[in-house]
Amino acid sequence: MITGCAAQCHEPQAKLPPVTLSETERKELVVVATAALADRHVLPAASNLLREVHRAIIVPDDQLPTNVVAVHSRVDVHDNLTGTNSEIVLVFPDEPRTEPNAVSVLTPLGAALIGLSEGASIDWCTASGDRSSKTVLRCR
Repeated sequence: MITGCAAQCHEPQAKLPPVTLSETERKELVVVATAALADRHVLPAASNLLREVHRAIIVPDDQLPTNVVAVHSRVDVHDNLTGTNSEIVLVFPDEPRTEPNAVSVLTPLGAALIGLSEGASIDWCTASGDRSSKTVLRCR
């Protein structure tokens, strides 16, 4: 019998929070994720990003709510396991990392947060089998 996070990863997925993306961002994310599928180092994150894009509600660019995590958003995130808060800036993988807290959409954290609304939480298992759980506190 598998226990812990490994067991959770093999069970049917828990209800995922809604994801909302703008039309333009959806197109850009599909291009980025599809191109990354050939790189085995980012393949899991690329697959996760495509899954999030696929299940997203797509809205016109001018109708994306300001409380939704988008690329270039500054996001205050709560780690539900450690109880700590941090600020990240979500970026595309080819952008220069001028911000020390920049997180690519092609990372497990970036793929998990894209399109979430303030107050939404998401849980996932990392590649190493550890559990991760984050809540979006604020985006700007």
